[in-house]
Amino acid sequence: MNLKGLIHRELGEGMTEKELASAVQVPLRTLTNILAGKDPKDPATWEQFAEYFRMDVDFLRTGESAHATRMVELPGSISHSAAGHMRKIPLLTWQQMGQLTTSKDLPGVIHAEAMVETTDVSGTRTFAVKVQDDSMAPLFNEGEMIFVNPDLEWKPGDYVIANRPDGHPETMILRQVKPIGSQCMLHPLNRKYEDLPVTKQDEVWGKVVRLRKNL
Repeated sequence: MNLKGLIHRELGEGMTEKELASAVQVPLRTLTNILAGKDPKDPATWEQFAEYFRMDVDFLRTGESAHATRMVELPGSISHSAAGHMRKIPLLTWQQMGQLTTSKDLPGVIHAEAMVETTDVSGTRTFAVKVQDDSMAPLFNEGEMIFVNPDLEWKPGDYVIANRPDGHPETMILRQVKPIGSQCMLHPLNRKYEDLPVTKQDEVWGKVVRLRKNL
């Protein structure tokens, strides 16, 4: 979601343009210009919006870019705010997840799309990734961001990232673990997709611990 979309989300939750401008500490005219499709030119303005939305400023400006891959150091630093313990989480592509999920050791440096700020998310190897399709709609919509902890134990009912059990380890899927008889299945919420059996414990690469909804 871009800056204009984030502003619309805040306004849709009941804030007025004047209240939001005051909370971000920018002139009301700046907010009006963004809603009219004119992004800020002043880097300081972007910093103020990034601080308000608790996001990395580079991701706020270029989060939709497919060429934002960068090297980042782990683990991210933790700061404290009124909202809780704030930290930066690496936003990965589906192809990059193996950097964290297939090794028990935390790498010092990884490839990531960006770093995103979030509060009260535990796990030193926790990462963010964007939902890649409509297989888990309407709960998880394509393009929304989920946070995944590869170190948590999963159980039936949990939402997980799994290594597709068809011999193609590069193909990852988001599913709910659902018991059917004596078998655990990777269950899609969208009926267009089929249930798949969990045949090995290591097919599950991480448990979804948070969903950041687009409104």
